[in-house]
Amino acid sequence: MSIQRLPDWHQIEQPVVISLKTARHHLWGNVAVYLGLFIIELLGARWGHSQALRADAVNNLSGIFSTGLLMTGLFIASRTHDDDLFGAPIAPAEQQQLGPRIQQSRFRFETIFNLLAGTIMAAIGIDIIIKGVMTFATRTLFKSLSSIAGWAAGFSFVVLLVLWAFNHYWSRKLNNAALIAASRDTFTDALTSLTTVLTILVTVKLHLQWFDNLISIGLGLYILNTGTKIFRESSLNLVDYFDPYLEDRYQRRIADLTSVRKVIFLKAHYDSNLIMLRATIGVPPQMTAIEITRLIETINQIMWQEFGVMETDVMITTNY
Repeated sequence: MSIQRLPDWHQIEQPVVISLKTARHHLWGNVAVYLGLFIIELLGARWGHSQALRADAVNNLSGIFSTGLLMTGLFIASRTHDDDLFGAPIAPAEQQQLGPRIQQSRFRFETIFNLLAGTIMAAIGIDIIIKGVMTFATRTLFKSLSSIAGWAAGFSFVVLLVLWAFNHYWSRKLNNAALIAASRDTFTDALTSLTTVLTILVTVKLHLQWFDNLISIGLGLYILNTGTKIFRESSLNLVDYFDPYLEDRYQRRIADLTSVRKVIFLKAHYDSNLIMLRATIGVPPQMTAIEITRLIETINQIMWQEFGVMETDVMITTNY
């Protein structure tokens, strides 16, 4: 006998879509802040002759690009009841039969645009590194820094710290991958601005004009590293990679239930920030349909409450 639980997709879909739309609205504020800081720091870098501040401004520009891509991914992911998928038509019969799967595919667009954002950040980091190295290689004369650069960097640090607190609060409240990424990026951007402030202070006080350019190369390496990490994480999610140690914890937890003889198969994957789990378990042949139904409900409840698994699709077999 084989019984499979059919999940109530609408109960899963509705809160996720609401969360995606709310997250997208909050990210508009991020775009406005990053755009303002980019202009302020770029002007401060030009008037204050600071390469490190210019690198910080370009870092904020990458924040605009990455946030815009995140918002685009959230917009696509939050669309429901459409007859197309990113412009590609969906047959009515397929919409009726594979509705949940189509919506989960939309959720993955958030991950795809995360990947694009990481690629752009990496490219910007490489550009900053090349320009910094070329400045040293050509022995360009360094201009004296002015206090304007320091004030611009200090203002950026304070604003980004406030923005990080805002993103951090809503990312925890909504448990949204895009806001979590935005929160993490905003915090590191705030630290980058703080580093720029300290760099300008050291450069001005000790008259080490080359130090400012050296730090700009370091910031370029940091941006490149951050973009590479985002690209790697998004790529792994898209190919359905999942932490095997976490899967092992899931399997041991299900196997601990008294009615479960053995966990025959278990596989988890991400749809956007949602953890989806499929499992096949063996149970005693004398179990009734009511007992099996209760066991499936218990497994779903445990996996949600203890591990945050959004959907656990359980296959039951008594022939094991």
